[in-house]
Amino acid sequence: SNVALSVLMTMCSTLGAIVMTPLLTKWLAGKYVPVDALGLFLSTVKIVLAPVIGGVALNRYAPRVVKMVLPVSPLVSVLTITLICASIIGSSAKDFARSGGELILAVLLLHTGGFFLGYFASRLLRCDELTSRTISVEVGMQNSGLGAALAREHFAALPLAALPCAISATFHSVIGSVLAGLWRLRPAALRQRDG
Repeated sequence: SNVALSVLMTMCSTLGAIVMTPLLTKWLAGKYVPVDALGLFLSTVKIVLAPVIGGVALNRYAPRVVKMVLPVSPLVSVLTITLICASIIGSSAKDFARSGGELILAVLLLHTGGFFLGYFASRLLRCDELTSRTISVEVGMQNSGLGAALAREHFAALPLAALPCAISATFHSVIGSVLAGLWRLRPAALRQRDG
């Protein structure tokens, strides 16, 4: 993938989430559910921005520690998200049994649509193959773990609020992994641009 573009898009998405999550929640759910926009904002900063700042600081000031934990970090991250999702889905098993089909279909359409639109929109804009693949993954995979954590903390009165996020985290991880595996079978090179 285009690593620089991926990091830039992730950074923009993360910084945007800090501001947009409370605003959109207040706007979209404010009529039906009382939303503490400041609390949601502070939780998003705690869950998203603080770990990023901590990671950058560790990388800067303790590179040996980072080098030691780097090989196991992806596995720990995947296991943590898996346990969070399993906990949420397990605690909502009866409700999931009733409406799981609709939730699965909605989440499947959301993520496959994101992967598809990210890829083909960038191809229409004449981006090279690697850039299109990067945009596809960045659009198709979203921070559902953040959504689940925020829903659990701020919408405790609505126990099902976290369920779509948990299903979403599972689906985009599986779809993204399958897509990455398929693309690995068809390597692409960056197109050389004329000076």
